[in-house]
Amino acid sequence: MFKNLRNCLASFTIAFLGLQSLQAQVPQRMSYQAVIWDASNDLVVNQNVGVKVSVIMGSPSGTPVYIETHNATTNDNGLVSLEVGAGSVVSGVFSTIDWATGSFFMKTETDPTGGSNYSIMGISQLLSVPYALYAASSGSSTPGPQGPQGPQGPQGPAGQGSNIDCSTSSNSGFVVRGTGSGAWECTDHMVITSTGRVGINATSPSSSYDLTIGSGGFLVNGTTASSSIAGRLGVGTTSPSSSFDLTVGGSGFLVNSSSSTSAIAGNLRIGSSSTASSTYDLQVEGQSYLNGGLRVGTTTSPASGGIIANGEIRTNSQFYLNSSTSGTGTAVVRTSGGLLRPQSSTIRVKDNVTSLSFNKEKLLSLRPVTYNLKPALGGDFEVGLIAEEVEKTMPELVVYGPERQWVGDTGIPAKDADGNEILDWSSMVPYSVHYDRLAVFLLQVIKEQEERIKKLEERLGDPNVGAIKSQN
Repeated sequence: MFKNLRNCLASFTIAFLGLQSLQAQVPQRMSYQAVIWDASNDLVVNQNVGVKVSVIMGSPSGTPVYIETHNATTNDNGLVSLEVGAGSVVSGVFSTIDWATGSFFMKTETDPTGGSNYSIMGISQLLSVPYALYAASSGSSTPGPQGPQGPQGPQGPAGQGSNIDCSTSSNSGFVVRGTGSGAWECTDHMVITSTGRVGINATSPSSSYDLTIGSGGFLVNGTTASSSIAGRLGVGTTSPSSSFDLTVGGSGFLVNSSSSTSAIAGNLRIGSSSTASSTYDLQVEGQSYLNGGLRVGTTTSPASGGIIANGEIRTNSQFYLNSSTSGTGTAVVRTSGGLLRPQSSTIRVKDNVTSLSFNKEKLLSLRPVTYNLKPALGGDFEVGLIAEEVEKTMPELVVYGPERQWVGDTGIPAKDADGNEILDWSSMVPYSVHYDRLAVFLLQVIKEQEERIKKLEERLGDPNVGAIKSQN
């Protein structure tokens, strides 16, 4: 493609960019320029050309240690300018070439059409200038002899420190602290022994522990970080159990935090040294004391000293209701406000006492029924009254409650996300029957019937009644 090397290479220069002194950082690249002719011996001006550069070690026919390609554009004179070391790498690493190992040659190949169909353009030996790259990285050169010592500098200003004697036997191992007024002093509030044992408010740290704390104890209070103890911790005891991470002796422990919560991940057992059962989150052996109230399955706050549950409260033994009005045979009733209390009959708890008066025909019109509870409620057989029917004739026997939402036809009240029944207190509807009142109404009916029977018996014993019958 090229007639001879003289026509191919009109100008060839190799120099280093930015090389001002060996103390400056030398760029890992070399400047290269060449004039390009095509196969017709015409200059290739203002065109894109492809150039392949190879750095060869040892001889012109040696093995390339670095190869790269360029796509560049010639100027009006057919001159192309490149930076060797900044092209598209084909193989090798330019910055790791060891220029001190011997002779190096640079081979250039060109495709005047801008492609990669390269032809040999020329091979030239790299002479002294590129070895500035070697000089820039040479750390193995033999250093020169040490120069003479310079003159002594002027005396510096006096320091601001203080001399503190902490070496006497009476304060051996003490630490130095600031007094708060710019001075320093030894203190026995912290002692570090020669074996690395640390004592805080303890002048004689135990040789059995890395840290000994005095009678004041310690407080761990961190708002952004956690405190960890790797191993068994004993509080109030010098012999922590190997079965537990924490052994507390003496008066127990107090968790008191006003700005954060305390959590226990796992199962907790109180009142026993045995491992907690995995069945329960909390297991208490013995008695428990709650100063306030207890709520179970609900977010509603209980009354002080009370219990509020979102489900059933059961006992496998006995249930006691302490009250000054309780006694043998006393019934427990549910008030209209949902309160369970003993049924009292003393005049001291009653006002507006009048004789009971009612229409016994209404009472006798009530329909006693038998029924089964819904399957979801157990399906038990029962006898009783229907609250909605009782309301029509004797509303005074009806227990009213807020209107509920129901889960289909199951007989189970619907609940919200917190587990509370969905109640509409603006609409009070029949919910149950005062069966305890029913007995009082029936007593009045019996009394009236007894009065009528008595009158009939008196009439049957009257002689005039018998004479009338004989005449008839």
